[in-house]
Amino acid sequence: MEDATPGYAQSPTADAPGREAADTSLSRLAWGVTAAGLVLLVAAMSLTVLRAPAPPLAGEPLWYHDVLVTASLAVAIVVGGFVAARLPRNPYGWLLLAFGIGNGAIQSLAVSYGLYSYLIAPLPLASWSFIFAALGFALWLATIPLLFLLFPSGRLPSRRWRFLAAVVILSFITLAALLWRSPAAIIIPIPSPFHQNDALGRWADNLSSTATFFIMLSVLISAISVIVRAIRARGLERQQFKWLGLASVVFVLAFFFNTELVPLLPGALDALLEAAAFAGVPLAVGIAVLRYRLWDIDVIIRKTVLYGVLTVLLGVIYFVVVIASQNLFGRLSGWNSTASAVLSTLTIAALFAPLRRAVQVPLDRRFYRHKYDAEKVLAQFAATVRDETDLDQLTAELARVIQETMQPEHVSVWLMPVGNQGGWGAGEQGTDNQRPHI
Repeated sequence: MEDATPGYAQSPTADAPGREAADTSLSRLAWGVTAAGLVLLVAAMSLTVLRAPAPPLAGEPLWYHDVLVTASLAVAIVVGGFVAARLPRNPYGWLLLAFGIGNGAIQSLAVSYGLYSYLIAPLPLASWSFIFAALGFALWLATIPLLFLLFPSGRLPSRRWRFLAAVVILSFITLAALLWRSPAAIIIPIPSPFHQNDALGRWADNLSSTATFFIMLSVLISAISVIVRAIRARGLERQQFKWLGLASVVFVLAFFFNTELVPLLPGALDALLEAAAFAGVPLAVGIAVLRYRLWDIDVIIRKTVLYGVLTVLLGVIYFVVVIASQNLFGRLSGWNSTASAVLSTLTIAALFAPLRRAVQVPLDRRFYRHKYDAEKVLAQFAATVRDETDLDQLTAELARVIQETMQPEHVSVWLMPVGNQGGWGAGEQGTDNQRPHI
């Protein structure tokens, strides 16, 4: 990927044949790992669907919740593979792959395999599912602080952060080695043949709990580092942090509305929100790391706020209209609830466009004043161009518009010299190569 920006400094030997061959091999490896991860993810979803007829375990979500969340992790695998294939020497794509495969492929497949063997029919080597489930959990959990810490360039902010990265790696090794043996770690909600309350089990409990604590502390510290670096960032890097911030808001909302903590949403909506969080974070991070300009983050944030407010208002109006129409027409003419719903739907359809305009105008004036003023300036300039015939007035107006909308450090207008002494517009019409150019 050609990028001359500071975030991805190019090596002087980037065009050497040996380096190109190595990058090609790494890109192929990335696509191979991506394909393998997707196959394992599909297998995990299939086993989850096959155990659907079995009664759910107490306190555990229904099978469709696991299917939705597992399917959403395909985004992390695909985006991680794409980033790793485009930037094979940047560790960020490989971390996204590890996050998606650890959570969606290894852990989900191990949990589905163990539950199917326990609830439906015994499967060979079912006891190994506890080991792989612990390994997948340790893998995706350890990638979270590293994803924050290496964002967006794939490098540590400074040498001082090497200690934190070493703590995360050491904690991951501890979890991968001992979590499956810890009786307190219930990753698969069924009895494990490896959970024994002996001396090794107690050591595994203590060390696994300590490693988990250090990883969660690393998540907090790396998140604070992201906030600090976002405040200091400028230009394109600041746009990248906006992507991460937008995705983090969705993730925090999913955490807050999780039915296990705050029972505000039913199971289906909670599963959809959690799936959106798992899919949105890697998608936003992938766009930010690859520095695509196909989407404008400011437009997305603006549209998100606009349609979020609009959805709440329309929902309140719909609820009020349904209640009012049921009470009014139910008493007068005996209309049923179906007629009230139809009337409410028609009312919402009629109010959508004017209500959207009513919300967008004050929203732009309050939070997007620069964009709102720029649109007004451009509209005024278009009217001036239609009426103004003096070239000096037009060039001055053009410089003013550029200054107000784009706010550059310097503005200058260069006119190509005319090809005759009389000058363009001094009685002769002139040819194309004689016309002034701005």
